[in-house]
Amino acid sequence: DPSANDWRPTLKRRMAAVLGLLMAWAIGIEARLVYLQVVRYTDLASRAERQQSRTIEAPAKRGDIVDRRGHILAYSVDADTIYAVPSEIADADRTAAAVCGALGDCDSKDRQAIVEKIRKGKYFAYVRRQVWPDQAKRVADLQLDGIGFMKESRRTYPNRDLAAHILGYVGVDNGGLSGIEATYDSFIRGRAGTVLVQTDAHRRAFSRVERPPTSGASLELTLDEYLQHVAERELREGVQWSGASGGSAVIMDPYTGESLARANAPDFNPN
Repeated sequence: DPSANDWRPTLKRRMAAVLGLLMAWAIGIEARLVYLQVVRYTDLASRAERQQSRTIEAPAKRGDIVDRRGHILAYSVDADTIYAVPSEIADADRTAAAVCGALGDCDSKDRQAIVEKIRKGKYFAYVRRQVWPDQAKRVADLQLDGIGFMKESRRTYPNRDLAAHILGYVGVDNGGLSGIEATYDSFIRGRAGTVLVQTDAHRRAFSRVERPPTSGASLELTLDEYLQHVAERELREGVQWSGASGGSAVIMDPYTGESLARANAPDFNPN
């Protein structure tokens, strides 16, 4: 019976239609893959890098400033800075309370500030910068998830207000803000290090890599520490005796023109 074979052409047409749809689907997928992996590869790769990696700068240790005889006028000491990786912290309130308890000088306002830093940060947040060694040790002993440490440097002026107007001072970010510290900042500052934090698609940190910073170069001045002390002492007495609001004094080598002392009153303590 010829009618018994009528289903064959229909089946062939349906199979051809399904095969055509499958081929069109496969071609579309392949075209999309080529577009994403070839045409937009550079843009998507850089976007993924920005989303999954975060580089934090670790300031370098500044070089010493010394007088003509090698006496130290300014130097830097290592200080621990506490930071947080928020994606590794499950309970911000509990972590902040533990850190504050270990630091020993936190009030409720400080604790809340730490909580806000952790909650608002994604990859990195400063908890407390340049803490004392005993504070860092107490926090480290807690072994809290998401809490880490990096070395920064704190600038110290051992003679307090001696030559303060000449030396100047630095800010918390280790940059020179006044005087010699600012003028020769690029020379003294050194090269900063980095802390690389990598996260997965769910923004959970899985890797932290630190590259230590390189210390800055030392700077020798023509000043003489002893003559600077004498000049400032005599200037203070002269200002007090005359009732002046301020004054300046300069001691120079008449043969070379080198400045041996430069005093100003009133002065300040750059520490």
